[in-house]
Amino acid sequence: MEEALFCSPERRPFDHKETHHFLKKIETAEKSDYKDSENTYDLAKELFEESDHIKALEITEKTISDHHGLKKSCSPHHQLQGDIFFSLARKADTTDIKCVYLFASVDAYSMSSLLCPDSVSSFYGCARSLIELGDQLGINSFYKKAESKARRGLSVKMLKPQDDLKAELEDLINLATWKMNINEAMLVKINVANQMQGQCKVDTYVIDRLKNLWGKLDEKTKREFLVVDSTSLIDYLHDNIYDKKMIEHISKCLCVDDELGWRWWKCRICPQVNYCFTDCKWHILDKHVHEFLPRNCSRPKRVDKFLADMICCGNWEPVDTSRAVDLIKARVKGREEFIYVNGWCNDWPVAKDEERKEILRQFAEVLKSSCSNDTLPCSLWDWLIDYTEENVNLPHVPGCYLDRWSFFKNPQCICFLDLKSLKYILEYVKQFTTDVRTGLVLAVVDRLGAKSLVNERIDLERGGLNLLLDERLLYEGEHGFDDLGAVRTFKSTEIYEHVIPKGDEIVSWVLDCPEIDTNFVSQVAEGVHNLEIWLAVLRIVRSTARKEVSYYSKRDKLQTYAKMLGEVEALCDKEDKWRNAYQRSRYALTFRSVCERRVTQDNATKCCFLNVVRDVLQGAESPRFEVLQDKEFMECISELSTTVQNDVIRRSMCRLRKWLNEKLVLIDSKILLNEWTYKKLLAFAKLSAIDNRLVVLPLVKMFLQSKLKSMIETPKRKITTADAGSSAPSAKKTKYSNEGWKRFS
Repeated sequence: MEEALFCSPERRPFDHKETHHFLKKIETAEKSDYKDSENTYDLAKELFEESDHIKALEITEKTISDHHGLKKSCSPHHQLQGDIFFSLARKADTTDIKCVYLFASVDAYSMSSLLCPDSVSSFYGCARSLIELGDQLGINSFYKKAESKARRGLSVKMLKPQDDLKAELEDLINLATWKMNINEAMLVKINVANQMQGQCKVDTYVIDRLKNLWGKLDEKTKREFLVVDSTSLIDYLHDNIYDKKMIEHISKCLCVDDELGWRWWKCRICPQVNYCFTDCKWHILDKHVHEFLPRNCSRPKRVDKFLADMICCGNWEPVDTSRAVDLIKARVKGREEFIYVNGWCNDWPVAKDEERKEILRQFAEVLKSSCSNDTLPCSLWDWLIDYTEENVNLPHVPGCYLDRWSFFKNPQCICFLDLKSLKYILEYVKQFTTDVRTGLVLAVVDRLGAKSLVNERIDLERGGLNLLLDERLLYEGEHGFDDLGAVRTFKSTEIYEHVIPKGDEIVSWVLDCPEIDTNFVSQVAEGVHNLEIWLAVLRIVRSTARKEVSYYSKRDKLQTYAKMLGEVEALCDKEDKWRNAYQRSRYALTFRSVCERRVTQDNATKCCFLNVVRDVLQGAESPRFEVLQDKEFMECISELSTTVQNDVIRRSMCRLRKWLNEKLVLIDSKILLNEWTYKKLLAFAKLSAIDNRLVVLPLVKMFLQSKLKSMIETPKRKITTADAGSSAPSAKKTKYSNEGWKRFS
């Protein structure tokens, strides 16, 4: 039988030499990975020191992506990215971009320390970035996290007393503690002011002369002005731009495929190019983010639409409880009912308390936002109602009367709480129903995305490859963005025959020309425009996806523990049901006998059940989730089973149940908020957009400016239709095709 098993066609005989050779190959491959990783790290670090952030990020990201970012050899690359993002944050002009880079650096340092727990410098970098975030956003929790990270860095055994990092970590701890204590952090409003590029200023006298000139041109000449002769444009660029590299970059931007378009979406990690935003977004998700899909049974329950509508329709005014008590007594005496409509009753007296009113207004905003985002879990709402029931002060009002009117089933009961309780629930709910990163990232994406939008279309003349500008430029009024960037081709310039020029706004358009930024041109040509911020936001998106996995894992663990605690509570209830007191056994002895039977079984919940029994008997403040040998568990349980009294066990179970309920509320809220945040952050794919027209149009404007100014210098008698329309291609120039583009490049 054994021989038949090992000699079957599916399995060859076990070969020790072959196995040894295979393990050697794995070891050699791992060493090779480390060597390659070290080489790329040295190169990336050198580029970073030379302030070439784009190349350094490209190299580190490729190494991280090739190894899925989870090998120990990737740790220094994560740390280097943290250093790069922190450096970019220091140079950023606006708070939102600065904070996005800081969040990315925190994630990079955290991943580095996760892969290499002895990396003290990663803990230092993470703490430093968290303190900077606390300064920028005025949120104390960042200082607390910074202190925790710095202390973890100090706890690393490899850290020597004389190390400089030890002193720096201690300084960070003192700084974070001081900032928390002074409590001077104020919420900084995000500065989302547009930072426009410098404009080429033109003398108003020149503007007036050009508009006057334009007004004198006939309609045919104005239409022909939209045809930009390729030969003349290329000659102009050769005469005015001397940098060969710049010429090459402009050439790349001008050479567009008429079957595709000026606008495209480029993945910043791999060579993938898409001509549709949706395709680009799904490519990033499938290849570079790896979305987590939890089991349906594990998903937290959200409040239903009926309750959400009740929360959103209320006015949330504070109730005068003393007058409310008198009103309740009067209604009970008169046998009148309180009529609720959608969870609210207009009969309750409103308190003249501006402070309570303001707290309730903020609290209502948080709840309504959560309802509209579908991120309010049932467990959180249940906790709010339980807290309200415990803390509402209605003296001499029996609970049976409140139950008759379903008082605690309606949102308005929260308006009966005093100021102290309202402040507590507001801070409690706000901590896990808002994510500051989302607003920051979306502000950055929207602003930078808007900068990549172009109003004007550019088409091509078939054969001659002349540029045909948007006919809407000859009309008055504003026109919308062309977010597709498609290229149309036409046989001739007669496409403008139907256009009747109006006004002189095209002159203002030509003169409104941004300065040519050589770095920007090269980034568009190479497809790396916005790469730094793109990778920073990608890190935040990946962090959100990893958190989702972590949250669901914690939730499953908590639910399993809660289920086992329920079984332990059921054992106690069963003992209490014995009518004869002599038949009842002490809870601890019952636990021991059940555990002895469970030890002989082999199932997934055995370890958790033994954990629960031990925690209950030891009076633990919270679950410990330890994985020990059965023998260790049983020794502890057997020792305590003869000494722990029933009332002590009951108190211990209540304490553990309360802790579990609070943690489940927290984890449910975090899961739903994290899912919503993840969906919102996917808008970052807009930063993948690259539009060659952002380079081409300023060059065309410069060329047309030169043409208009040359018209002014021409004697009036020479400004004829033929001269003014020199922008229209001649028969000789129309023959210019691919040879002209080759000459340009």
